[in-house]
Amino acid sequence: MRHLPAYTRILGLMTAALLLLPAAATAQPQKRFLTLEQCRSIALDSSAVLRGARLMEEKTDLDRKAVITNFLPKISAHGVYLWTSSSFDYDFGGSALPIYKNVYGNLVPDLMTDVSGNIVYNNGIPVFNQYAVIPPLTLSLDLANTFMAGVSVTQPVFMGGKIVSGYRMADIGVRMAGLNSELKASEVIVSVDEAYWTYIKTCRLAEAAGSFSSTVDSMYSFVQNAIDVGMATSTDLLKVEVQRNNAALMLAKTRNGKRLAMMNLCHILGLPLTAEIEVDQSGFDLDSTIFVPSEGMYGPQDSIENRADYRLLQEQAELKRRNVDFVRSDFLPSLGVMAGYGYTYGLRIQDEVLLNQSGFTVMATLKVPIFAWGEGSLKIRSARKEHEMAMEELDRLSGLMELERTQNMYAVSEAALQVCMARTALESAATNLKVCSDRYETGMETLVNVLESQTQWHQCGCSYIEAVAEYKLACTRYLKSIGKL
Repeated sequence: MRHLPAYTRILGLMTAALLLLPAAATAQPQKRFLTLEQCRSIALDSSAVLRGARLMEEKTDLDRKAVITNFLPKISAHGVYLWTSSSFDYDFGGSALPIYKNVYGNLVPDLMTDVSGNIVYNNGIPVFNQYAVIPPLTLSLDLANTFMAGVSVTQPVFMGGKIVSGYRMADIGVRMAGLNSELKASEVIVSVDEAYWTYIKTCRLAEAAGSFSSTVDSMYSFVQNAIDVGMATSTDLLKVEVQRNNAALMLAKTRNGKRLAMMNLCHILGLPLTAEIEVDQSGFDLDSTIFVPSEGMYGPQDSIENRADYRLLQEQAELKRRNVDFVRSDFLPSLGVMAGYGYTYGLRIQDEVLLNQSGFTVMATLKVPIFAWGEGSLKIRSARKEHEMAMEELDRLSGLMELERTQNMYAVSEAALQVCMARTALESAATNLKVCSDRYETGMETLVNVLESQTQWHQCGCSYIEAVAEYKLACTRYLKSIGKL
């Protein structure tokens, strides 16, 4: 069999590759396009920390419902069964009981007298005329198959305010759990915004590095053509080559940074690190009007009192105040009532069932603490100290929150100013690059100045991108510091 020529085999392989290329392109997963709001929503749904906070919120709500049941009567059933092989026996040796006589409806001792009418005594004990003799007897008590069953209802009437205080504390716990979920959600949003704007920043830096590399490549081609016509030297080409290598390295670094930033955003969103996503970059382009908060714009809606962590501290202080009443209730009188119905069977005496009856029972219990060596007063004072500590913590942290709000407000102002300055510098650098390039083409500018203007233009572009990203993050931090995130 004749072998096919080499170029024929190569042509066949290239044809097969071209035929398989559309299928391969179709098999690649499409990139997922996400906006900032979609990223926040995905992160809030997938955050393990936030899920834990929501579970705690559900738990505290169940605890509050359980406390409500303390206001209602408790119904319970009880039963006792006893069986034992032992019996309790008692030997009675017999006895003689004196007999009284009835005199006009009164029982009068029937005492024996002598002929003189004096009472007869035996060892100092008066002797009766008649006695009833009880013969010796063995009593047997059997507890086998004895049982008792019944139903009871218990209702607390007054427990010193413990039940009411417990309910109010449980209600505060529910609100605190909700505020904790709100706080965790704001922290998740901040982390999403940081990853989101960082990814866009790396995308823009990669684009800027690509533009810079293209500009340097164009200059390299221009210098090569100039060498051919004798208008440039190899030294000039070497200088451009160095600039070209630096641009290529910078482009590779920015592309790697872009990939890492994408992986970090996927991690924050709970997506696989290998997922391919694209984000909406329209919000990164700032117009001439930039929001800059100031003290003159400060109002009640921008207060730290809107923050979840501030309200959480307030609820914590209120919880400590309610705890004072809860501790005091242990040293106040308590009253409860109980009603029940029961049936008892068993306890045989001489093979006769002694207990075989049912009935109702009502009981009231009153407990009044009288003296405990000052334990109640000391515990109440200790609870009050905890409340004072919580109030001091609220005052201290509220001052720090106010300081943080002011710092973030100034940070937004500084970032906005930096954006304006970087934008002006970029426009100046672009104009300078165009002028230098045009002058160089006419032989009125040196190559060194052109390369320097290219570098300055690229640096100004990167500075502008960094400034815009910092401004976006500063706005997010400011909104969090006033509870609007």
